[in-house]
Amino acid sequence: MTFGLPAFFGRKARSITPPGVDVTTITDISGSMANYAAFITSAGLYEALETALQAEAIGTLTATPNKYSFCIGGDTTDNTLAKITRNVSVSGSSQLWALGSDVLAQTVTYPTYNISPTNPGNEDMALSTNLVSNNNRTYNTLNERIIVAGSDEQSGQATNFDATPLFSQRYVGIHSAALTINETTGLTPIPSGTLVGFVYTTSSEGVAIYIDGSTINYRDQMPTSVFSASPGTTDQTQACLDQCKTTNGALYNITFFTSTARYALLGESLGSVLGKYLYSVS
Repeated sequence: MTFGLPAFFGRKARSITPPGVDVTTITDISGSMANYAAFITSAGLYEALETALQAEAIGTLTATPNKYSFCIGGDTTDNTLAKITRNVSVSGSSQLWALGSDVLAQTVTYPTYNISPTNPGNEDMALSTNLVSNNNRTYNTLNERIIVAGSDEQSGQATNFDATPLFSQRYVGIHSAALTINETTGLTPIPSGTLVGFVYTTSSEGVAIYIDGSTINYRDQMPTSVFSASPGTTDQTQACLDQCKTTNGALYNITFFTSTARYALLGESLGSVLGKYLYSVS
């Protein structure tokens, strides 16, 4: 899978960016998630992400390297930090985190998830989010903490998100969602393409994400009040969608990403969002 560098569309520059990011992916490994799981554990994704972040001067300082770790969704069996954590291997050594330098040196072996059509579990994104947010997983306190959570349904979710975790994290949810914008007077022009996501840059302003063929367009200066997201399936919980807004994170509609080419665009867009659009407008 090949990923490109991020393409930016919009007018306002961001200047308040973190020196580095600690990114943890949480992945639903139920039977319908095979294509997403392959995407979120692919070397090309992290090489492109790291390149995009460093282009924004994120993770370039010795004291604040970018870091990447991996977890699965929780369920009644996988309900402790140890059980949901999947280490990487760096030059043959099992580690919790892969550093950005490891990623670019291509010395990382990423986890392999056991995706089975008969596996109905590991859909509780809140359970895993709470576990990684209430334990010190050797986070760099200077870095921004970000969760990238992928799940197309949460029929097995029985946990509420902790509103006051010890280690707060921006939640970037890749979930089944019906996305709409109330087109009111004064909004920035509608770009070409399908609305596939939204970034809650602040509580009042964000960025809408559109994909038109192989082009990603970002509609800047969007009031969060005009954007709404509701479950795209009867098994999708509103709580996961709301967590994106609550934490000033981002939301993508996973049902749009149905091919290798579209997953490559998702990877490209994540580079833009984690490198630029998540942070306060200057």
